[in-house]
This record gives sequence, C-alpha cells and structure tokens, in this order.
Amino acid sequence: MPTTHTAYATAETLDFPGAITLRILLTGDDTGGAQEIFEDIVHPGIGPGRHIHHDQDETFFFLEGDFVVEIDGVLHEMSPGDVAFIPRGTVHAFKNVGATKGRLRYVFTPALKMETMFRAFHAAAQTGAITQDVMAQIAQDNGQEFVGPPL
Repeated sequence: MPTTHTAYATAETLDFPGAITLRILLTGDDTGGAQEIFEDIVHPGIGPGRHIHHDQDETFFFLEGDFVVEIDGVLHEMSPGDVAFIPRGTVHAFKNVGATKGRLRYVFTPALKMETMFRAFHAAAQTGAITQDVMAQIAQDNGQEFVGPPL
C-alpha cells in the first residue's frame, strides 16, 4: 500500500449549498483501494437518507456539533469526540440536530467507488438535476442503496 498524506488546507471540496460541504481527504487511488476518507461540514437539520453500503464498512468521527446517528434502527446521540462504526450491509443515516454547522469525518473500508459517487452527486447538483430518483440511481451505479428518508 502506498504512503500518502493530504494537507487539510488544500484538500478538494465539493459544496452542496445550504446542506453539506464535503472535503476529500484521501481517495482510493491515494490508498491503493484500502480506504477513502472524507469530511462533511453539515448545516443544521441536514443529513442523508437512510442507506446501505453493501460492500464497505464505515466509521464516523464526530468533530464538532451535535448529531444523531441511526444504525440498524437504533438512534444514538453523538457529540464531539464520539465515534460510530457501521458494518457493511447495515442501514444507517445521520443528521445534524444542533443549531450550528457540525463537522464529521468518515472512513470507508475498502474504498470502492465512494469518491465517484460523491462526484456524480455534485455534478448533478451543479446542473440542478439532483432529485431523489437521480441520487438513488447514482448510488445504485456505485454499489450503494438508499432505503428510506432522512432522519
């Protein structure tokens, strides 16, 4: 596996105005496919729909703000410093329940196609073509599945 690092100040960002700013910290190419690491700055009241990563584990590291995470139907309150592990095949979602923007990092193991999926979401958002159906198709094309509404 290659060694690598990303300077936080120069990491690429994908902005979804009024929702999430996604920072790409390490890609699958950076890690030889071992993992990908992202960071989200999440507006209050925002989080993705319930979803499943069929072939990847995901680990959340909560850095700032107050979140709830639903993992396999159980809600957990998360504060800065808290960590959550979601095994592959588990339905999950998160939401910023605080009054200010929150920040979390997350790791996908193995990398697979998450970066590709996030870039496709961003491209659709930039053209105004992002809908729940479009997001579901992009997710499916990249080995993921939306299975329910946001929290």
